[in-house]
Amino acid sequence: MKKKIKIVVALIIGFIIAMILMSVVIYFGYTNAYRTNLDTLTVKILGIPIYELIKSGTEYVGKTKEIYMGTVCCICMLLSVTVEELISRVKHK
Repeated sequence: MKKKIKIVVALIIGFIIAMILMSVVIYFGYTNAYRTNLDTLTVKILGIPIYELIKSGTEYVGKTKEIYMGTVCCICMLLSVTVEELISRVKHK
């Protein structure tokens, strides 16, 4: 039972990290869009498009790329569980 709890906690931590990572990248996407004044800008993480900014008048409107955001979350969650397993194995040796 303890192992299942560790895995769930690792998944939650991975999800939180993914949300923070995407928020920061989207923030910098907005700042880049306003600085460069482009009509459209696609925000990417490791080449994965997660957010699209489209200029509407003088402001930008954001549109999510849900499937790709889910992919980034999945990757972060898998990495978090992998790290937890590696730490657990090192502690037991």
